[in-house]
Amino acid sequence: MHELALAQQILHIVIQTSQEYNFLTVSKIKIKAGELLAVVPEALEFSFKIISQNTVAENAQLIVQQEQAIAQCQHCSLEYPWLKYGYQCPSCKKQGGTIIRGRDLTIDYLEGD
Repeated sequence: MHELALAQQILHIVIQTSQEYNFLTVSKIKIKAGELLAVVPEALEFSFKIISQNTVAENAQLIVQQEQAIAQCQHCSLEYPWLKYGYQCPSCKKQGGTIIRGRDLTIDYLEGD
């Protein structure tokens, strides 16, 4: 379960950011997770809830938005959903698509006081 490791990294960043902006509490955290990371939102939320106890983010709502994996054809430049078509372009049918989105985990925003 890699969600625990991800939750630890998120918490580390949230604590640093809250100190930088003088937040006493963090109430909401929105995460964007690429579908190729295979993050289970419920597992990430549960892990975060456990490890954030007694921190500035103790009662924060963690919102996880899954982002679709997108590939781009090296031949015709079409962007298409990678999980549906893989490395073969649905337009020109040539092999060689490159994944351009869907591998990242980012903190979109924090809300706090």
